[in-house]
Amino acid sequence: MLAARLSLPVLALALASTGVASAYSWPVKPFHKPHPIRGTFGDPRFHLDAEGQLSAFHFGVDIAARDGSPVYSVAPGVVVRRHRDSVTIGRTSGRRFGYWHIRPVVKSGRHVRLHQLVGYVAKGWGHVHFAESFRGSYRNPLRKGALAPFNDHTVPNVVSVQLASGGSPVNPQRVTGMIDITANVYDLPPLAPPPPWDVARLAPASVWWDLRDSTGAMLESSLAAYFDFALPSADLYTWIYAPGTYQNKPHRPGQYIFWLAHALDTANLANGSYTLDVFASDSRHNIGTASVGFTIAHS
Repeated sequence: MLAARLSLPVLALALASTGVASAYSWPVKPFHKPHPIRGTFGDPRFHLDAEGQLSAFHFGVDIAARDGSPVYSVAPGVVVRRHRDSVTIGRTSGRRFGYWHIRPVVKSGRHVRLHQLVGYVAKGWGHVHFAESFRGSYRNPLRKGALAPFNDHTVPNVVSVQLASGGSPVNPQRVTGMIDITANVYDLPPLAPPPPWDVARLAPASVWWDLRDSTGAMLESSLAAYFDFALPSADLYTWIYAPGTYQNKPHRPGQYIFWLAHALDTANLANGSYTLDVFASDSRHNIGTASVGFTIAHS
């Protein structure tokens, strides 16, 4: 299980106190209308085309846009970094916005106005990777009070919950010893991206679980993943995402397998029936849930 067990409201309050910035518009036209998202904050990313190697949390959102589409600044500032395919614009407060997979048209050191053209979506990308950071720490652009307008009424799906021991499935009617618990969870974009990304799935903003005994009394509650505000430490990637996880590809939806518990010692649980409730939330706090029952049967 996660070393630090924090309730969702407590963690959200703690993170919110670290500097929530004012809302801003979209970096593509129309500025004040939602656009399709095909990759979200915290979802899995792999490099060198080898899934499972050099994996990382996605540090922004991928906004679908045709190749050659103009990309604009969401806030005024100074170009603090310019590469062949990206621009980062910042302010003295430490807040920065990044625009990746573009052909930049602004130069380093230059001041940029609100909604000034910063570049064009590069050929073959079909999206702009948009990121926000504050003093070096990435923030979720889809959190409330950030990228706007953004409306989401979709409910995340908890597809399945798996109990295993030593990598093999466990009979839920006879659970004993150390077990691992994983859940297959995804959310759908509120606006479908154009093909071939119309089958894209998104990682939820948070995943957590409760354990109840046969009387309904809650025995334990644990947070498995939280991307709603900021990214977890990079070294927690394989602690949060389990094997079988992969990102969206053209014509292929992503799959997100979350670790709920690592080596849960059932010796601490008396023989009897239990229920594990799994919850998944998006950045607008639409919550999907699933429950699995199992029986502890120590010999």
